[in-house]
Amino acid sequence: MIFNFFLAMLFTMILKNFKNIAIGGISGTELQERLRKADIHFNEYAEILFQDPLFEIDPILKKVTLAKVNLTGLSLEKSSTFEEIVRAAKECELNLCPMFLAAFLRLEYLDQPEGPYLTIASKKPISEEKYPCGFYLRNLDGKLWLRGYFASDDYLWPLESEFVFISGT
Repeated sequence: MIFNFFLAMLFTMILKNFKNIAIGGISGTELQERLRKADIHFNEYAEILFQDPLFEIDPILKKVTLAKVNLTGLSLEKSSTFEEIVRAAKECELNLCPMFLAAFLRLEYLDQPEGPYLTIASKKPISEEKYPCGFYLRNLDGKLWLRGYFASDDYLWPLESEFVFISGT
């Protein structure tokens, strides 16, 4: 157990500087306009999340350091629920992202390789069934996406799932 903890800490330290980005300081309307100008694609769930109160953007610009980690990097040995993933991330000093961070990261991560999606770990807006849970980023067929997703509370995320958290406090 202690060995797993130290492995997770080492892995987290390596990934602590996935991206350093500035978030906040602009309106939601301006942010969405920047996304459209950058030719970012959205799905219906993303459009719903843009209207959610949790998408309210902090008026103060601040810089954050992001970590990208998969489940094994959090010392999880099997598919896990989002709650289990968040608990393991907290043990590695990783924190949930504000929901709006996904849009700022999408603008900063224009060189995302094609392939698997990158889920932004954030608080679920509401518990209502079939309401989107958050955002993920994807480069699919050369198109950059900021997509909303739905997952039930008991959904088991595969070990290779990648999440973005805020590093440190």
